[in-house]
Amino acid sequence: MINILLISLSFAFVHSQTYCAGDQISISDQNAVHIVGAGIEGYEDGSEFKLADYNGELNGGDYSIIFIDMSASW
Repeated sequence: MINILLISLSFAFVHSQTYCAGDQISISDQNAVHIVGAGIEGYEDGSEFKLADYNGELNGGDYSIIFIDMSASW
């Protein structure tokens, strides 16, 4: 039973990552709406944003380079 659990967890971690460093985010993922958890730089807590807001081809020519750091302390 423990072996099955370990194999399942290993499979989940190996196949859960969609993007790696340097990858370009697909247009469909850029248009996904996200809720702001900690407001900063013009965003309020609970407001919505899309990564497409930072894509110059989609936002009227204001190009940006962004660094996404996802972390949690449990």
